[in-house]
Amino acid sequence: MTPIEYLTIFSDSIIYLSTLFIPFYLWGNDRKKLILYILCLTFTLMVVYFLKIGLAFPRPSFALVPIPPTSSFPSMHASLGLLPAGFFFHLKKYRITLAAYGILIAYSRVLLGVHYWPDILAGALLGFAIPLIIFRYQKQIYRFIQFK
Repeated sequence: MTPIEYLTIFSDSIIYLSTLFIPFYLWGNDRKKLILYILCLTFTLMVVYFLKIGLAFPRPSFALVPIPPTSSFPSMHASLGLLPAGFFFHLKKYRITLAAYGILIAYSRVLLGVHYWPDILAGALLGFAIPLIIFRYQKQIYRFIQFK
């Protein structure tokens, strides 16, 4: 395999971490947090998706891999890459690892030529901030869904 193929596999691995492994981990350990995580994931996907449709920024023309047919801004990979870092930010032992992983995912998208830097920065900001905002209102969320 070429370095580009490894980089592509690495950058796509965030989908598995964000959508599969973390929910399975939370299912077995903390179901209340699982609800918050699914809410964070759903809200992040919706915000990024609607921004992509609404803004419709073109992708770079110099990509090293096939360019997806979607808009460039904001980066879905960057938002999903930093979402676990924002969600587990309150746990000091995971901060550096998850932030580094998310930053590497985001940077790989620029290296592959499928995003510009503003796409990455906006996606990363959304992916990191949305879980922090949802955590800020977790008591109200639990009260709203009547989870004790």
